[in-house]
Amino acid sequence: MNNNYKILSTIIFVFMLTILSYAQHKNIETVEINEELILKEIEKDVFLVTHNFPWSANSLLVKITSLDFLLVDTPWENSGTRALVEWLRNTYGNINLFVINTHFHRDNLGGNEYLLDQNIPIYGSDLTVSLLNKRRTELIERTHKNLKNSEYKKYYEAYKKTRLKPPDNIFKIEEGLVLNIRNEQIELFYPGSGHTQDNIVVYFPSRKLLFGGCMIKSLESNLGRNSDADFDEWPDSLE
Repeated sequence: MNNNYKILSTIIFVFMLTILSYAQHKNIETVEINEELILKEIEKDVFLVTHNFPWSANSLLVKITSLDFLLVDTPWENSGTRALVEWLRNTYGNINLFVINTHFHRDNLGGNEYLLDQNIPIYGSDLTVSLLNKRRTELIERTHKNLKNSEYKKYYEAYKKTRLKPPDNIFKIEEGLVLNIRNEQIELFYPGSGHTQDNIVVYFPSRKLLFGGCMIKSLESNLGRNSDADFDEWPDSLE
């Protein structure tokens, strides 16, 4: 079976399960933090964060207690990440925020600089750190190239000011990590390469909630940007 077909077949199955789960949550609350940043409560205390800057990228925000929150992947850059954190503080008070980077791309860790300045802990794998250190210049140049048109000047200036920084709480990717935040357990698991060599998934056992990140694509995306993808391993990693 063609690997691309296997990937899409598995994605279709996972995507349909997601739709069924999503449909059970009838009253979806939407919060527009600004024109680029939107939150949707897709389950109780579980928020989909969408940052359009100018491309769309998704993060997962989970409210664990009244003051404890976990963010899986940051918005694209510092200003979006700052807007999200400030909204949390204005809405909930003096919160404790924990962050996970699922891989080394900018839409997963572009807001790390701001978070580290705020002394917010960020968890990520040793392979994510290694790939970011090796590919940082390439990632920056690729973003600037895509924003060279004058219509993107606002975004270009924001990205130009943002330095790509790795997470500061590192675990070995093959071993994964179990986080315990108050009474909630969160599992960081490496299923194998796919969208990138270092993509991990995040599982909340008590909620039966799995965040697959960029490994799981909508049917319309045609797998998205795949220059770092491992098409041989992706089907097995998904399964």
